This record gives sequence, C-alpha cells and structure tokens, in this order.
Amino acid sequence: MASSNSLIHVDDGFNEYESAAKRQKSTTSKVWDEMTKLECENKNELKAQCNHCKTIFSAKSSSGTSHLRRHLNICLKKVNKDISQYTIAIQPSLGGVPFIKNYKFDADECRKAISTFLVCGKHSFRAVEEPRFRYMMSIASPNFKSISRYTAARDVLMYYAKERDHVKEELAKAPGLICLTSDNWNSEHTNDEYICITAHWVDENWKLKKRIIRFRALFSPYDCLNIANELVLCLSQWGIDKKIFSITLDNASYNDVMVSCLKNRFRANRAILCDGAFFQVRCCAHILNLIVKTGLELADDVSGTRRKIFYDVADKSFHLNVTKNLRQDVCVRWNSTYLMLESSLYYKDVLDYWGQRDKDYQIFALSNEEWRNVAILCKFLKVFYDVTCVFSGSNYLTANLYFRGVWKVHKVLLDTVKGPYSFLTPMVKQMQEKFNKYWAEYSLILSCAAILDPRYKLNYVQYYFTTIYSIHASDFVEIILSHLRLLFDEYVKKSKSTSSSLAESSNVSNKNHVDSSLDEHNVNSVDFGGDFDESDDYKRYLNESSTKSENQIDVLDYWSKSSVRYNELSLLARDLLAISISTVASESFFSMGKKVITPLRSSLKPKTVQAVVCLDDWMRAKGFSTGNYYSRFIVVIL
Repeated sequence: MASSNSLIHVDDGFNEYESAAKRQKSTTSKVWDEMTKLECENKNELKAQCNHCKTIFSAKSSSGTSHLRRHLNICLKKVNKDISQYTIAIQPSLGGVPFIKNYKFDADECRKAISTFLVCGKHSFRAVEEPRFRYMMSIASPNFKSISRYTAARDVLMYYAKERDHVKEELAKAPGLICLTSDNWNSEHTNDEYICITAHWVDENWKLKKRIIRFRALFSPYDCLNIANELVLCLSQWGIDKKIFSITLDNASYNDVMVSCLKNRFRANRAILCDGAFFQVRCCAHILNLIVKTGLELADDVSGTRRKIFYDVADKSFHLNVTKNLRQDVCVRWNSTYLMLESSLYYKDVLDYWGQRDKDYQIFALSNEEWRNVAILCKFLKVFYDVTCVFSGSNYLTANLYFRGVWKVHKVLLDTVKGPYSFLTPMVKQMQEKFNKYWAEYSLILSCAAILDPRYKLNYVQYYFTTIYSIHASDFVEIILSHLRLLFDEYVKKSKSTSSSLAESSNVSNKNHVDSSLDEHNVNSVDFGGDFDESDDYKRYLNESSTKSENQIDVLDYWSKSSVRYNELSLLARDLLAISISTVASESFFSMGKKVITPLRSSLKPKTVQAVVCLDDWMRAKGFSTGNYYSRFIVVIL
C-alpha cells in the first residue's frame, strides 16, 4: 500500500486530498504582494519591480526570492510610505491615549479563518460569493482578495489534509493502544452509505482523547466484507493497524461476520491481544434500547395546528413553561417513549382540559387510574433513560461505569417483577429475558474494567455475580480473573522493563500480583444522580468487608501516579478503560452529516463531506466551539 505522503490521486479516502495540498505549495511568495512581475522581450528572462521605489530586479526562478525580500526589508520608500502596515490599536495605552502598533495582513491566515468559518458554521461554500460577505470582508480587511466557492472548497480540502497530518501525529504518539467505535449512516438526499470511525485513546498526559478518523461514502455492495476492507484500509492509512485494542459496534448481524474477518486479518499480523477475546464490544446503549422495546411499544401523533392551540391553552390557562415541548414517540430513537411520557405528565392538566373540549381527542383521554400507571411506567423507564445517557458519553471514561448502571437496571427489573404493579409484570418478564440474553456476553470485558475501577474493584464484581448466580458466582469470577491475568501477561511480555520485579511479575500463575494490585484503586466517575447510589445491601457488604469506596479521584490520574509501582497493570488499565461502551461517539456525527448534506448541497463530493465533518470535529477538539469561532474569525480578519 502506498504511503500517505505519496501523491497518488485515487479516491481512497486519504491520498485524494494530497492534490489540494500540492497546489497550495506552488503558491507564490509573499514578496509578490509588494513586487510586480515585468514581461521582457526574452521570454526566458523575468524581471521584478518594487512597488515602493520602482527598482527593477532579476526574477528568474533559479534566483529565488531572497534578494527581493532583503530589498523590501531596507527599502526607504517602503519605510516612509507603508502606512497601511500600521493601525490604531483598539485598546488604549495606560495613559489613555491610543497607540500605533505594527500590523501585517496575512492572506493565508485569513483564508484559513474563512475555512474555519465555513466548516464550523455549516455554511455553504457559495457564502463567500455572497455580496454581503464580500462587502463585510472589504470593510474589515481592504487587503483581502475575494475568492470563489471553488477556491473556498479547495482551501477546506487543503486545511483538512494539514490537520489530518497533525491528528496522525497524535495517534502515532499515543503511548498505548487505540479503541474504535464505528457505525453506518445512509444520507436521505444522496442515498450514499457512509461509515464513521472514531478513535479513542489515552495520551501521554493520561487524558482521554477522541478524534473522528473516517467519514466516507462506501461503495456497494454494503456487506460485511467491504466494510471490513474499509476498516483495514483506514487503519493502515492512519498507521494504527497494529495499535488497535477494541472496536465498539451496534448489534447488526453483519457486524459479527465483519468482526470475524477483522480478527483473522489481525491474527495474521499478530496485531490482536488474547486471540481477540477483548476485541469486540457491543453498544450498551443499544442493548438497553432493545430491552425496553421488548416490553414497550407506544405511538403518538399531533398535528401542527392542534399543537399550536394546545400550547396556547397551556400558556394562558395553566401558566406552564411551553418551552418544554410535548414529545412524540419516535421508533428509531432511544428513550423517546420515556421523554414522551415525562412531558405528558408535565402537561397532564392541559391534556385533561383538552380531552373535555376536543371531541376528536376525547377517545384518547386518560382516566385517573391510567394517569397513575403512566406515572409508574415513567418512573420505571427513567432508570433506563439515565443509564443510557451515562453510557452514551464520549468525553469521559464509560467502561468502568457499566457495572454500576447495569446493577441499577437489574435491581429495578427484579424489584418490579415482584412488586405490586401487576400491569408491568408481563412487560418486565420479557425485558428480563432480553437482559439475561445479553448479560453473559458482556460480563467478561466490562467486568475487567469494573475491577480496575477503585470504587468497585473485585469485591463489587463478586457481590454482583453472587446476586445473579448465587453459589456459582465464584466460577464466573474466576473466568473473569483468568482472562484479566491472561491480558496482564500480554502487557508484561511487551514491557521494556528488565528489572527483577518484572521477572517476578511475569509469572502468569502468580495470581496475587494482579489481585493485590487491584485492591488499591481510586477513581472518579460520572455522577448518576441520587437514584444511582449503591444499594443498601451492597453498602452493608462494603462495610462488612472493610472496603472503602472513594468517589472523587480521577481514575486516569490515579493510574498515572500508580504507574511507577504497577507499571504493566497501569498500562493495561490505560488501554482497557479507554473503551467506549456505546457507538454514540460515531453516531453523533451523523447529525453533523445531515447538516452538511442538505437538499441544496446534495452535489457535494463524498471526499468534501468527509473533509468538512472531520475538520469540524478536529477544530472543536482545539476549542473552536460554536460559541467562539465567530469571534476568532473576526479577530483574524481584523
């Protein structure tokens, strides 16, 4: 495969951007802003004239531009006349008098700022041709030369290529392994199938990082083999094909076959740990969604005209805050049923009022008992909603949070099926079956992550399995520990340490080294809220076992400080805790894709779509949020 530095103009999602970068390199020197090229009778000869003193110089390509730059630095006419290079400072000096400061217009920085403006603001490239945009630029910076939409698009591609190289350097510098999330999306305006791949890793400062590395249209057929080929190509181009720890995917059946293809390829290159036992992670948020949908199906429809009347009544008659919308149930969205019920309870009085006066709605009006059941159901679903929200995070560690969330879900299912609300029993039993179906499949890798969380450690896993498997819990715990020891041994083998402690710790049969190391963890986790405190039973268990649970310590910071004492174990924790347990990190960019590919922009080339989506993510990682990129744009052009 060709290197990313070679100029191969093929549509491979990577090298195709090199042509834009190459064109940019041929841009003339900045000296030509103050020099004019002169035509000579001899076409092989070229002259340059200083715009300030009118002196003529040789301008052969072989002569370069250094002598022209030296002249501009000492040109007396330029010193006397170049008032345009000075401007009145916006901020007054200490004495209250404005001062003169040197100002130099930088066309490249201005074009870069415009690219950022277009990408982060989701603006069309045609915006640079708008008369009002050009008027604004002419007032803000008279030296700026207007550009066409084609030039703006080329600038974005060039900017993407440069930033891509920076992200590639970040990935190359990643001290540990990299975790991936991936999902597919179909554009309704172009009918193109896009794949989004996001990389998650912990950097040398022990900070969690996330970057999108692929948002590319796939070629048909969209089968598991082609998707596997796309993933392998992407990882190879980014130079991380031998640094992958895991990949998080949704529960589509073709993903199982695709993962099998990936494992075979990585095994051939010896680029997979523990024969792939930790490689695939299924999206936990999707699992929760499946569990809920197994026992619940609701629908809702409200016309636009009736919606306006409804909110008028809520505002004028009941003085409710109508900015809280009445939600509809959407079958393809997570948690929409809970949000619909929650907003319905907020508008209960308005809905009752509406049912008394609207004959079309009367048949849907709920009785008091039905409203009571809605409230009970809403409280029940809130658990799944809160856990899903926590699982869906991508800017904090989530692997170590899985056990705490699943504990709450499991406890609510057990309590509800035994509870007094008989109308929920059939639904909850179906949900329990789905829960049990998926639980064993996830316990391995995410139990390991929970053990590395100092709040939970091995005690929490042991207790949790005891509530599920009773006297057989120790068998499941031992399976998890055996895999954790196996993974730990892989890190020992990779370690560069030659100390005697390494020789002692490399013995896989020595369980005490791993087990004792896991007893001293401290970690910070995302707050689930009051409803997500550990159960009273487990708190008593913690007290009985004299185990302390500390909630306010950063897990990565802890492992960073523990790396001297537990070198290999800290490296294992760094990679394992970087796993994202949901595909939301990739799916969130599909919303971005919808803003980029609109009915008016459906002719954008797939490579341009990828450049815009990826560049937007990389700029946000640098602090270019929607709230501050406009101010930065103005600062640059002024």
